[in-house]
Amino acid sequence: MQLLIIKLNSLQAIPEYALLGKKQAEDRFTPSNWKKVTSLTRGRKVLLLIPNSEVVLSELKIPSKNKKQLLRAVPFALEDSLAEDLEDLHFAIHQRSSSQDTQVAVINHDRLGLYTALLRQHKITPYYVLPQLLAQAYEKDSWSVMQNFAPQINEPESSINTDKNDIDVSVRTGKYTGFSSSQSLLNLFLIEQFEQQPPKKIFTNIQQSLLPDELQECEFNALDSGVIKYKSAIEGLDLNLLTGYVQQGNTSRKTNWKAWKPALIIAGLLATTWGAILGYQNTQLQQQHKQLDTAINRVFLDTFPNSRVVDAPQQMKSKLTALQKQTGKTISSPIPLIADIAPLLKKYNDINMNELRYQEGELVLMLKVPNLTRLESFKKEAKNDAGLNVKIKDSNTTADKVEAQVIISPLSALKPDFIKQDNIEAKA
Repeated sequence: MQLLIIKLNSLQAIPEYALLGKKQAEDRFTPSNWKKVTSLTRGRKVLLLIPNSEVVLSELKIPSKNKKQLLRAVPFALEDSLAEDLEDLHFAIHQRSSSQDTQVAVINHDRLGLYTALLRQHKITPYYVLPQLLAQAYEKDSWSVMQNFAPQINEPESSINTDKNDIDVSVRTGKYTGFSSSQSLLNLFLIEQFEQQPPKKIFTNIQQSLLPDELQECEFNALDSGVIKYKSAIEGLDLNLLTGYVQQGNTSRKTNWKAWKPALIIAGLLATTWGAILGYQNTQLQQQHKQLDTAINRVFLDTFPNSRVVDAPQQMKSKLTALQKQTGKTISSPIPLIADIAPLLKKYNDINMNELRYQEGELVLMLKVPNLTRLESFKKEAKNDAGLNVKIKDSNTTADKVEAQVIISPLSALKPDFIKQDNIEAKA
């Protein structure tokens, strides 16, 4: 990717540019004019770097991967720490796929509009917008601490404030994290950050002895504030301020966030609750299926100990048919009934089987069913599709379930009774 980096220290500042790409690992910022900068845009994506003071960076932990939910939750999570009304702000959000850590960049919507409008005025369309500190030197487990000197256009040299205590210093502490500070408060912030996340290496253009004693054991490397590196610049592009940004010139874009706050909070809580319930139910169903498969496999292996289990119900049918052909006799065994009823129990995954017994040619099941209607459906489908007779012997009904003893037998076993009943009716 070929990049044209444009750095602005304010809306009135002289534009500085640098050219980067995979074959151009670093470049030095060059102050220029808009005509020159515009001529360099062809074939390159434009990354605009704006002052750190325009952007607030933050990191949150939000247990959601849904981007819509994140966009609703983040403004309220940061509301107390922001000086402006939520409807006046634009939130750029990035969440790592393997983590709940959510990176947030916040900027006044109209201020971002002024910077993009300035570039459009010179026929330049920015592809990325970042605060300057997210383009300065970065390596894993390292910081970059950089003093910034940026004269303004038409500003006489004598008007530049040379008070070292008021020099702006930007500190990049991670891919998407950092802060800016005046020189006078820098050491205070550095110590606080060091206690939370000590780095192994520090890149800086500040004299090492001027930094806090706590940092002196780190490895120090010289930093050239006028040089930008391709690898460091592209690390923070996922937190692009233009993500989700819509340029509009009237007040109709403003959303009354506060009016929606109660509804959004309730919706978020409901979504989280239902997600947990469905996840629990899914786990329970998987366990029930596993227990049923285990029971069927155990019966099959007890009956045919030297067999290898592939599809126990089907294997039981096949082996029983083969034995019947060899002997010419009907064999009394639970295997055919288990093979016939197993698919139906899997299909009705809201029916739990607590016990299974075989006696006198019948299967006796202890079932837990949501309601009687569901039990009747199971009974009907067992007769019509599986050719089984289902008789409910004992049942106990409560508010949320039905516990029943169900007897399964082959439908053909009832033929003599049907024939007998038909004869009685015919004589009558």
